Amino acid sequence: TIAELHQKKMDCCIRGFHVYQDIWNPVIGEQLSCVREPRNVVDKYAVAIVKSDGTVVGHLPKKISMAMSLFILRGGQITCIVTGKRRYSSDLIQGGLEIPCELSLKSKEKTELTKLLNRLTYLLLKIIACMCTKVL
Repeated sequence: TIAELHQKKMDCCIRGFHVYQDIWNPVIGEQLSCVREPRNVVDKYAVAIVKSDGTVVGHLPKKISMAMSLFILRGGQITCIVTGKRRYSSDLIQGGLEIPCELSLKSKEKTELTKLLNRLTYLLLKIIACMCTKVL
């Protein structure tokens, strides 16, 4: 049951809104699902954000897609709740629109959730190190 699942939440964003804005009007509080998209030609670890009818409305950021995809592959569940209005992606050279969201990460296995959080922490530290190197 849901009560037996271990759960963590984190702020994130739905990337690629500029591609889907003609078919989706996000509503704050809207709950969406996250599903692996292993046949994605741009990112074999892509995690799509989908509405209840299965319509893809965006993707998780590529920087975290591998960790999230592996988490789902190992039985984890990720739901996404829209928390804000569209905004321009600040960390992408090419720009694009994104939607702020909160991810709810759930797993029956506490160790899988811990592994995911450790991977995300490692990725964040790598990103910060790259940013500091570019500044110097």
